[in-house]
Amino acid sequence: MAHGKSLRIIGQSLEAARLGAFELKMDGAAYVVTSDSLSTSGEWILRHALSSNDHPDQGNGQSPIARSVSFDSAALSRLDDQVRKQRRSDSAPNTQAYSRLSQLLRALGDHLDRADVSAFHIFWTPASVSVDFRSKGHSDSRTFTPAKLQQLGSHSRFRRSSGSRLDSNPRSFERAK
Repeated sequence: MAHGKSLRIIGQSLEAARLGAFELKMDGAAYVVTSDSLSTSGEWILRHALSSNDHPDQGNGQSPIARSVSFDSAALSRLDDQVRKQRRSDSAPNTQAYSRLSQLLRALGDHLDRADVSAFHIFWTPASVSVDFRSKGHSDSRTFTPAKLQQLGSHSRFRRSSGSRLDSNPRSFERAK
C-alpha cells in the first residue's frame, strides 16, 4: 500500500482520537504513532479501531497508559474498508478537503511516494510538520507548514484526477484541445 493511502487511513484514526501532535515512523512494514498528548480516551479509540472485531482486546498485557500504537498492513486494510463503507452511506460531500489531518497526511504521503522514500520519521505539531526520510540511499529532511501541505494536496488531487481521466479515455484529451 502506498504511503499516501496508508497515512490517510492513519490520519482518519488520529482525527477520531483528536490527536494533534505526534510522531509517526515506519517500523519495518508497520507505522508506529507515538504521542505524549494522547489522552486515555484517545488511546482507547485508537486501540479499539485497531483491534479486529473477532478478537476483542482482553487484557493483552499492554499498559493502558502506553503512548504508542502500531498500524500494520492488516489493520490499515480493515480500517480502509470500514471508512469506504461509511463513505458510501454518507451522502454529504466533503467540503473540508485539505484542511483535515487525514488529507494533510495523505498529501505528505503522496509527496513521500513521489520521492520514492523507503523509511521516514514524522514530527507533527499543529504549526509545523518535520519529516526525516531515506530515499535511494540518501537521508534528508524537510519541514512543512499545514498551508504548504494543503498546496501539495491540491496538486496531488489534480494529478490523480487528471491522470485517471486521461488513462480511461485518451481520446477525450485530444478532443479537448
